[in-house]
Amino acid sequence: MQPKTKKIIGIGVTLTITGLVIYFGYKFIEKKIMQERLRKNKINEDKVNPIINTEAPTLEPSKIPALIGKIVYPKPTGDKYANVRSSPNVDNAWITNLIAKVVSPKPIGKILEVLISGDGYTWYKVATIGIKGETTGYVREDNVIIK
Repeated sequence: MQPKTKKIIGIGVTLTITGLVIYFGYKFIEKKIMQERLRKNKINEDKVNPIINTEAPTLEPSKIPALIGKIVYPKPTGDKYANVRSSPNVDNAWITNLIAKVVSPKPIGKILEVLISGDGYTWYKVATIGIKGETTGYVREDNVIIK
């Protein structure tokens, strides 16, 4: 084998090994981040309380029963869409809880439950309409209208 061929093969092997190290290192870090996110989500789930909390800044307790069964839509102003999530929190890390983005005027779903998260936001748990593979999701009150 010629020296030039050996050099090219050596460079190829080096690049392949470097790529594998980077790939598996990334996967390892991603796994650790996911485990941390799951741990934090478990902690956040403990902070989400059913609407028994009467100190909620955004809803009067007397209006809650009237909301159950109503249909929510993305607000027709601003961004004109709403994110449907798998849990009642916004996840801005590498791992997302985003299920779908619904554009106005399409309906998102029917309200099943009203929740207030630990950060004070009101979330609606909805039975989704027209989202493939999902039957329930969560939308934040400030991104939707109720009809």
